[in-house]
Amino acid sequence: MSEPDVPVDQTLAGHVAIVTGAGQGIGRAEALALSARGASVVVNDLIEERAQEVVDTIVGAGGTAVADTSSVSEPAGGEAITAAAVEAFGTVDIVVNNAGFLRPGWFEDLTVHDIDSVLDVHLRAAFYVTQPAWRIMKAKRYGRVVMTGSSAGMFSQAANSNYCAAKAGVFGLARALSQEGAEFGINVNVVLPFAATMISKNNPIPGNQEARERRGAAYRGEIQNRRDPELVAPLVVFLAGPDCDANGDVFSACAGRYARVFAALGQGWLSPRAEGVTVEDLRDNWAAVCSANAISEPRTLFDEVAEVIRALDA
Repeated sequence: MSEPDVPVDQTLAGHVAIVTGAGQGIGRAEALALSARGASVVVNDLIEERAQEVVDTIVGAGGTAVADTSSVSEPAGGEAITAAAVEAFGTVDIVVNNAGFLRPGWFEDLTVHDIDSVLDVHLRAAFYVTQPAWRIMKAKRYGRVVMTGSSAGMFSQAANSNYCAAKAGVFGLARALSQEGAEFGINVNVVLPFAATMISKNNPIPGNQEARERRGAAYRGEIQNRRDPELVAPLVVFLAGPDCDANGDVFSACAGRYARVFAALGQGWLSPRAEGVTVEDLRDNWAAVCSANAISEPRTLFDEVAEVIRALDA
């Protein structure tokens, strides 16, 4: 739970945080780091012993926390988590949607259970957990929501399509909520963590031996020593604080390198005609369609439309 011995500028004293999947790995590191900055924490995990161990660690270090074992994959569970926060601490200021697991497999082999269970705990849970807390945040006109996305969802990963799709959905949800919450002082952002956790260790991505060796080589050496979940936690704590004004953004926390990730739009090809565009027109202008020489960053779908209007006016 200790942090480097440096002056502490950002305090979360008086703030109440919910962290799901906080019994181990990234969630545990986040719960401890939030508490170290003064937040009261609801430590959610399906396994009571894990949740209680984190609570005991926080309390032992002088912090305040309670354990919760509600399922994030059910609406009633999401309601119960917020109820636990309100009962223990009176309100909710921060929601960190972290809970998750993998059910990897080649696309043609995925079962309905493989698909639904991953969507439930990653995407639907982000609705179920955030929504009851959102109502409280909106009423008091302040809140911070940190979604856990994945580089797999943004940049792809073979043999993990259910997980990639769920995490891409989390990105879409966060962007929509950032628009809805802005006028009420609620900021919503996404973190893409790179860390060694039990969900990846216990659920290896399938593939042939050569592919596994290539992946393994990428994680050896210096990078292997930079996969600690504690490297993700400072970014989450910063995004959860009142001094951070980022909203609707995505941030990578990869091996100690922190960077904003964004969805960009190329300048593309603008048809000179309002109708009658043909397949051949697209074929002949395909290089311009695919060019990334001039990009912009629409924050909403209306921003994209506005760009086309400006190009037409020009």
